[in-house]
Amino acid sequence: MIERNFYKDRKSKLYHHNEEEIHLKSYIFGNGIRLIASLAGITCLALLFENSRMDNTSIVVLYVLAAILTARFTEGYIFGIIASVSSMFIYNFFFIDPRYTFAVGQKMYTLSFAVMVGVSLLAAGITSKLKKKVDAEKIQAKKMEMLYRTDGSFLKARDREQVVENCGENLVNILGKTILITIADERRNLMEPHVYICNNNGSENLFKLVKEREIIKECFRTGKTKGVGVKVNPSTYQKTGIKEEGSNAYYVPIKGNYLTLGVIGVACYKREILSDEEKKIIKIVAEQTAIALERENIYARRHRAIIEGEGEKLVQKINRITGSDYATLDDFLYDNSTVNKVNDEN
Repeated sequence: MIERNFYKDRKSKLYHHNEEEIHLKSYIFGNGIRLIASLAGITCLALLFENSRMDNTSIVVLYVLAAILTARFTEGYIFGIIASVSSMFIYNFFFIDPRYTFAVGQKMYTLSFAVMVGVSLLAAGITSKLKKKVDAEKIQAKKMEMLYRTDGSFLKARDREQVVENCGENLVNILGKTILITIADERRNLMEPHVYICNNNGSENLFKLVKEREIIKECFRTGKTKGVGVKVNPSTYQKTGIKEEGSNAYYVPIKGNYLTLGVIGVACYKREILSDEEKKIIKIVAEQTAIALERENIYARRHRAIIEGEGEKLVQKINRITGSDYATLDDFLYDNSTVNKVNDEN
């Protein structure tokens, strides 16, 4: 197994990670600072406006703005919710009589607070949703750009090894996961796999398991997707004897026009199921790889045919000059080698 290491920024929004992968302390601290800064800034601004004899309605609008700003500059919905609820208490503490307490002097303020929190939550929720949508579109655009570059890199590849290298490197860059690629040789046997390790998190070790190796072979044999998130037919185990349940990777065949050329494997850390978008990207890259491999195979066969043709012409020329009847160039070289002459003399 040939391995190469790649190190990607885990904070990059290009990659999808589980919540447990996020460092909890830095997550809370970073977003908490933004939340406090937003509420503190709006409170200072509200106190300044109050000294200018601005009515309370304008101050309420400022705190709704605080919830929107928090939702915009923090991760997830939770901090927008905290900002919405906190705004109500801060507004009550600084601007509602009796001041500098959390007591509510008049019952009419209860309804006002409920409306204030409701509007803040709605605004924060819409802002968070729009932010996620914009981020998703940016990620999609980035991935499409990488796919375009992947296609360009395949066109520049000079042999099958470079095709495999380009495929592995680009999938690591796009998905941020450890990738395995294995292709078939001329005898239809899978060659030694190339593993492109992302962030050295140990996920590459799963490809060394006997069960995973058997699933890779089955994926190559059947030309069908295997692994995590793929429904398994109960009769499959009876036919093949391979337990596909519990796999820790997602395998996609590299399918040419007539034959399966190889397999791409994506390590799924803790059996994480890939999104439909990620599966689509893997399929697209597999198709690009298949086209590039078939092109290289055609070139290799053509190059070999040219060499064989030139060899036949050379043998004919030698036979014509020497009056011999050599069938191949190897026969001529053997007859005229130093070792053969020594044996003849002995």
